[in-house]
Amino acid sequence: MTAAEKARQLAEQVNHYLNEQQNILSQLQDGLHNATQGRQQTSTAAEVLPVDQQIRALNLLTNTRDYVGRLQAAAAHVKQLERQIRPASQYTEQESEQLVSLAFQAADGYTACQAELSALVSSSFPAEAVPEQLRSSLEQRLQQQLQAAEDLLHQSLSRQIHHCLKQCGWPPPVVSAQAGNAKDPGQIFSPQQEHVISMLQRLMLALTRLQLVAQKELIEAVVQPGSTVASPSAICNAPILWMAQELAVPLASQLYEMFGPSNEGSPGALSMPELMLGTVHRIALDNLRRIDFLQGVIQALELHGSYQIGVEFTRALREAVKQIQRQYKLPEIAGAGKRDVWLAWIDALIVFEGSLGRSGLLGCYWDVGDASDLPVLLLKGSTLSVLGENPAWMEAWLEAESATAAAQVESILYSEQGWGPGQQLIVEEGRPAWQLDVWPPRAAEDVVALVESLLHRMRYIPQPDAQEGYLAGAVGVVLEQTHGRIKRMLQQADVFRDITSYSWLPRVCMCICFCHYVEQQLQELHDNAQVMVTRLLEGQQQQDGNAHQEQRHQQQQHDLPNGNHAHPHHMHPQPHQQHNGGHAPDTSDGDQQQQWQRQENEQLSQAAAAKLRVLVSPISDFSTLRKEWVLKLGKAAAMGFMRLAVGYVSGRTWFKVTSESLPAMAAEGSLYSSGIVSGDLQPALAWLAALLHEMSNHLDKDCFRQAWGAAAAANH
Repeated sequence: MTAAEKARQLAEQVNHYLNEQQNILSQLQDGLHNATQGRQQTSTAAEVLPVDQQIRALNLLTNTRDYVGRLQAAAAHVKQLERQIRPASQYTEQESEQLVSLAFQAADGYTACQAELSALVSSSFPAEAVPEQLRSSLEQRLQQQLQAAEDLLHQSLSRQIHHCLKQCGWPPPVVSAQAGNAKDPGQIFSPQQEHVISMLQRLMLALTRLQLVAQKELIEAVVQPGSTVASPSAICNAPILWMAQELAVPLASQLYEMFGPSNEGSPGALSMPELMLGTVHRIALDNLRRIDFLQGVIQALELHGSYQIGVEFTRALREAVKQIQRQYKLPEIAGAGKRDVWLAWIDALIVFEGSLGRSGLLGCYWDVGDASDLPVLLLKGSTLSVLGENPAWMEAWLEAESATAAAQVESILYSEQGWGPGQQLIVEEGRPAWQLDVWPPRAAEDVVALVESLLHRMRYIPQPDAQEGYLAGAVGVVLEQTHGRIKRMLQQADVFRDITSYSWLPRVCMCICFCHYVEQQLQELHDNAQVMVTRLLEGQQQQDGNAHQEQRHQQQQHDLPNGNHAHPHHMHPQPHQQHNGGHAPDTSDGDQQQQWQRQENEQLSQAAAAKLRVLVSPISDFSTLRKEWVLKLGKAAAMGFMRLAVGYVSGRTWFKVTSESLPAMAAEGSLYSSGIVSGDLQPALAWLAALLHEMSNHLDKDCFRQAWGAAAAANH
């Protein structure tokens, strides 16, 4: 069914429904006339409606007529706009000025149409008066007509804009002239093209004016009028300016042609993501000053606080990269099924986002070292966010991260170098282990560094549920695998039942110190995340309190009676009030800053809470394993001592001197030679002293103290 046939069918349905309502109205009028004349109705009783039903039918008819009136008014506005825009497609390149004038007039007409349609859609009518299905079809038809009119004007402006851009030498080649085979584009937007540039500005102004009315709700949701600084929320969520997209379209076509297909050896090969991303970064940076003259268009529409042409141009180019990812790269990477390719592309995208931020191309007016310095809100709209559009892509990425992390852990734990002294031990060289808070092997430091890098990498994952999956699949697997490996190593020592021997004692102590170090570092990460959650929560509560207090203050000021007669100085505005037209200073900047900071804090708080959940169990596991084996080591020391001292205990040999002579003999150093220590006990004490000395060389301060205490408690 064609659109015309569908419209004709809907019109017939409306007319049929109106005829039925008209018949009911005629019956009501006849009944009222007979009642006033005192005559009996000639119709049968079955044809006469009760009074309450007659009143209800009259109300429904009134509602129907009201809706039809509004529908006709909205349709008339749309028809008028269609007639007004129809000539736009016929204007030639020499009639750009007429097209600009028509576009400005049409923008006002578009605003009127939107107002009529919004009032129509938001109006409330009983379903019996206006059936929902019929109403939805009629209103949707008007929306489509309005959209078609806007598309026609948009296309006409776009055609004229591209003609002007071509005259000005745009677009520049994707490959720079220094690359070898590229041609020098010459001077783009040169002063000699002043007339064309002026017309280009006017066309861009008309296009942006049309966008402001066509996307009014989207823009007003994130753009604060009168603001002077663009927030990350506005940069990320605000619609990209159409004029920036017009600049990017011809460049995007070149990018698709050069980097779209992933043929081996071509610039778009999967093995070379840096080539495409580096080219896009260079294009954005090289043309930043060339297009700066279009900032005047943004200023003319008072959008310069929320939009910058360089940032918008970069966003448009980044959208082109995202489209290449959707159409070519990510499906091809998924088809290849190679984990290293996934990780290479993720690393390249992270570097790409950091380079854009570091160059100021994303509107970051602070120091950006790499992508980790970018606000989370900006990363949500980044090239990395495309992976979250398809669960299969996200799952493949997370699986690659998890498998790679597991392989790294295996390499760390099974290498000989991993069980040598760590960096902290090298720094503390010369000091015994029992004097230090931690005594980690290199493997423990490497595992903690890996966990920290995985936690840091989580911020580039756009979706909170995907972050949870990443933490469980990467961080959780790493810590579980590490704990299992250390536990198996200790169980091997337990099988030989000789953990105090010189061959097993260093290994057992090393595993205990490994657990202690990992436990402490994970606890520190957990505490930092907890502090962040608490700080963000307190900051949000304080911000809400300040906002509530400010709202109350403004309400109190609003409720005060006019006291101009009592306060002569209120008769004339203060200097700053005169400058602002008698209004209070604009606070939209502060409101916008608070809004994006709230959103940023919510993202950070969710990520920190996810870290808390993934770290709780491993901390407990490593702590339990450490305590268990510290006690086992102490018990083994006590059992070894008792085994060697069995002769002394069974023989009950007594000291050969009185307690009064002990101090003097101790001062002379003759306790041992005089037989104060029983000969049966001497081997046990010597063995215990040697064991404690060896333990002190391999256990950190806390673990050594706990093992010694466990041995003493077992002997006691």
